[in-house]
Amino acid sequence: MNRTVWFGLAAALGGVAVGTFIALRSAGEVAAPPPSAQVVADIRPPEATFDPVFEPCAHCHQIGRGARSATGPILQGLANRKAGTLPGYPFSPAMQASGLTWDAATLDRFIAAPQAVVPGTRMIYAGMDDVERRKALVEFIVRAGSGS
Repeated sequence: MNRTVWFGLAAALGGVAVGTFIALRSAGEVAAPPPSAQVVADIRPPEATFDPVFEPCAHCHQIGRGARSATGPILQGLANRKAGTLPGYPFSPAMQASGLTWDAATLDRFIAAPQAVVPGTRMIYAGMDDVERRKALVEFIVRAGSGS
């Protein structure tokens, strides 16, 4: 008996739907995916997301060419963008009404104490007290996020 049974699994990773198909035959061999199975693009975050200086942000954000929104919005192209305006990301009403425009000084203040700068933001990060570490992070975000 040579019967193929297909199991379809789907997972959402970083806002991208990924389909995986597993085929089992009665003899235990794995069959090729059906012709209708779609090939999925590389879903890994951009390399800049893994830079050690970006570690406090990488849990929720991506940065670099090809970044996608995840728990938090992408930080690619953040400099000079009005806060709460990235199309397709569900910002809090507080962030949308903040009136901020992202530049190095605003980022520095926000990273130091997000809830103090934008009360009601959905960003759950407590803040970064270390001035030198914060300065390096802000410089990285502005530099790494400037490429398209």
